[in-house]
Amino acid sequence: MDFTKILEGFIPILGQIGVNKLAEEFKDLAADQDKPWKQASLSLLADAVQAHGPAGVALAYKAIQDLFENKVPSIDWANPRTASDIVAKLQNAEADDKSAANEFFVKVGDSLGKLFTAVIKGMSA
Repeated sequence: MDFTKILEGFIPILGQIGVNKLAEEFKDLAADQDKPWKQASLSLLADAVQAHGPAGVALAYKAIQDLFENKVPSIDWANPRTASDIVAKLQNAEADDKSAANEFFVKVGDSLGKLFTAVIKGMSA
């Protein structure tokens, strides 16, 4: 994911309040989703951002990739319920849902990268 460097440098600008707000946004988005795997993915993102700041997005993405490859993900930073949900939802998902989940997560990452880039450009203007 090419936006990781942007995310890693964003915490000093964003601060803990911004990180908390980003995590809240992911939780709110999760509640609005129609598919269980979308809810679980966004909840995992919220936990990752809460635990690791914007760089947590890459950790959540890696965990989901591991699940796609039938590997045990490293998600000891996640809320136990979130961790259980993501494993159950993605392991039980049909192949089409797994493909859709991967595409969904890539789109979320791309959107975040564009958002952070725009914010940084706006702050420097």
